[in-house]
Amino acid sequence: MTLGSGEEQAGTRTERQTYRRRRLMDISRLLPLIGALLLALPLLWPEASAHPAARGGVSMSSAIIYIFAVWIGLIAACFVFSLAVQRWADHWTGGGPDGTSSPEQPAGREAGS
Repeated sequence: MTLGSGEEQAGTRTERQTYRRRRLMDISRLLPLIGALLLALPLLWPEASAHPAARGGVSMSSAIIYIFAVWIGLIAACFVFSLAVQRWADHWTGGGPDGTSSPEQPAGREAGS
């Protein structure tokens, strides 16, 4: 028995949605770990010496700037991730923000009927 083109497309679409949903779940699991690693990275940096002739260390101000930049980057990544989840959740649940279908009328139907 062969599948018709409509059945093939529906199966492919379901597989894509499942794939995308799993990738979003993977991102949601990895984002806190990546953030923790990035925020812990300054602990490995060599400390700047108080002696002006010593080189190779990272000053405290540079480390603080790095930490705030990572913090802002994590906030931006979470915001983008939430937009992606919201966009795909509309497809998964079938439409509007309350889970109902979109307010648009299907083609061929009038508003009064």
